[in-house]
Amino acid sequence: MSDVTETGDETGAPRGKRRVRRTTAEVRRLILDAALECFAERGFAGTATRQIAERAQVAEPLIFNNFGSKADLFEEAVITPFNARFVEYVESLGRQPEGRELRSAQFVHLAYPFLRDNAALLHALVRSGSDIAGSRLGGLDAYFARSAQTVRDQYAKWGWVPDVPPELLVRYTFGMLAGAVLLRDWFFPEGAPDEASAEAALARMLFKASEPKDGPTDPGKTPSHR
Repeated sequence: MSDVTETGDETGAPRGKRRVRRTTAEVRRLILDAALECFAERGFAGTATRQIAERAQVAEPLIFNNFGSKADLFEEAVITPFNARFVEYVESLGRQPEGRELRSAQFVHLAYPFLRDNAALLHALVRSGSDIAGSRLGGLDAYFARSAQTVRDQYAKWGWVPDVPPELLVRYTFGMLAGAVLLRDWFFPEGAPDEASAEAALARMLFKASEPKDGPTDPGKTPSHR
């Protein structure tokens, strides 16, 4: 199946050029790419389907023919790929190391690149805010709950009492990493540190934030006071 567009009409291209034949798959990809760019720049409420159509160089009715509504387009351009990539990220975690410092480093070295590599999706989600409150953001809540329980189990195994509640620790840590991506240019207007230095600093901050109530301890040993 293909979409035939005549230049000078619905595509917005100059008149006088030959017809361009695009497959339905190509049209959908053009719309999805343009939608992600627009949503990342302006958010859901600030983006009009006309703007998406202009950027994709397709007729605006094709958006509704292919996706039904702007909300459905947002779902497919932003929510669905974020969920899919988040699942890949969770699966990449694998078995976590024993030491607290190693666990902190592993979390940052996997989560930070995931957020950085999907910055456009992250911008689109943040800029859309409450406009997408009812959308299905995949397993984020389930991931946070599972991560918090993992932290509690590990602390219990070592006989530690968490100084920061695990359910807050995992959510705020994820938020810290997301902020490092979203506000990178604002934080470092004259040039950001190299990625290795950034990840090392973030891992160290998480390590310090996850100290048990009794204070710093050897990762493989329980504190002397419980």
